[in-house]
Amino acid sequence: MKNMKFGIILFLLVIVSFLFIKNSYALEPKEEYTREDMVENILLIGRDGANNNFSSRSDTMIILTIDSLNESLKLTSLTRDTLVKIPNRGYEKLNHAYAYGKEDLLLKTINENFDLNIKDYAVVDFKSFIEIIDIIGGVDIEVSEREINHLNKIIEACYGLNSKKGEIEYITTSGIQNLNGYQALAYARIRKIDTIYKRDERQRIILTNIADKLSNTPITKYPYIVKSLLRYVDVNIAFNKIIKLALASHEFGSYEIKQLEFPVEAYRYETRIGEKRTYVIKWYEDKNKEILHRFIYEN
Repeated sequence: MKNMKFGIILFLLVIVSFLFIKNSYALEPKEEYTREDMVENILLIGRDGANNNFSSRSDTMIILTIDSLNESLKLTSLTRDTLVKIPNRGYEKLNHAYAYGKEDLLLKTINENFDLNIKDYAVVDFKSFIEIIDIIGGVDIEVSEREINHLNKIIEACYGLNSKKGEIEYITTSGIQNLNGYQALAYARIRKIDTIYKRDERQRIILTNIADKLSNTPITKYPYIVKSLLRYVDVNIAFNKIIKLALASHEFGSYEIKQLEFPVEAYRYETRIGEKRTYVIKWYEDKNKEILHRFIYEN
């Protein structure tokens, strides 16, 4: 756990580094900080296309919370099939918002439905994800015997997105495996053998393993990694926030890491709606929002 914490620190430092390069806003110092200043939320978006296609949906949505008030780093997975009210569109799945209006509409949908005020995001698509994983030398993931067959079927689909062609590589044994870019993407997309919630958990496992991998990367390689990542991540974070994160980053080593699947299990249910009998997740709003807000803003 200690090593993983350190990995996430370095992962955040890499984010801070390339954000620093990409932004040129003026720093606006404050005399004192509010509660919101002490809890930073960044929406991490995995786009399900291979390029910046307007019709792509958000395949992955994770709120990264840096809670300096309660000394915690938090990952909240927003289940893509959650039924929400999309502004000017009506009730649909949460991940449809990105297809209709990209980051702006997705943020607005999340904020209005969950009573949040997230302004910052980072976006990658499938090809970018593959490139990022390959740049850091793959990720070490424990693959179960039950996952192998389905994983290899998805590997065949993801292999076509790989820019570095060569003989396709399958997973043949269970246990800890070093997954390359297209294999890691396939692992993140496993769904049919269990549940969408387990799929979200796999995505969080990959995120923390990226961080853990960076913790073992020599600092001399960071300039190359930062320069390479610049090509694959779209962000909108303001310069003053980047500076604040950079200044506070040395404190993250003692922070507790927490995870949440949203909507929470006790206050959600799966159903089908409409003439097409579309699968969605309905949720009890008051209880879910209460738990979400306690998780993000409290200890």
